[in-house]
Amino acid sequence: MNTLTFPKPATLLPHRPPMLLVDEIVSYEPGISLAAKTFVDADLPFFKGHFPGYPMLPGVILVEMMFQTCGLFGRMEMIENTTGAMAGGENTSDKKMMGRAIKIDKTTFAKPVFPDENLKIVVAIKQKFMDFSIYDGKVLNEANEIVAKGQITVHLTKPK
Repeated sequence: MNTLTFPKPATLLPHRPPMLLVDEIVSYEPGISLAAKTFVDADLPFFKGHFPGYPMLPGVILVEMMFQTCGLFGRMEMIENTTGAMAGGENTSDKKMMGRAIKIDKTTFAKPVFPDENLKIVVAIKQKFMDFSIYDGKVLNEANEIVAKGQITVHLTKPK
């Protein structure tokens, strides 16, 4: 049996804890989509003030999870296009990619997220123009219910 191994998000993204919000890539379809997962640890600093006695993950963190998953998709595409095959291990050439959030659109938060939940983040590319990409993103809980969804635009390029 041939098991596909994906790079760890920390090898692809410039983020580090506590702002590295994606734990693992679970699936990747070149040119189509990427799914990642994360565990919402009760020790995350956001829960100290949001809200004492009723810790709920801020919606902006769910949006950042979608942005980071878009960044993973873009970097996986670069690896795919450069090597012509899936790179299963570490790749340092993609670390030079710089990304930034451009726009969030039609974003809704359907259910609250609490500590100690496992989440799945899925992004599907809708459109690409030059270094800009538009994705449909969603975050699902363990019951496979959508907790957040939206349209995400990112800019991903190599620094000049």
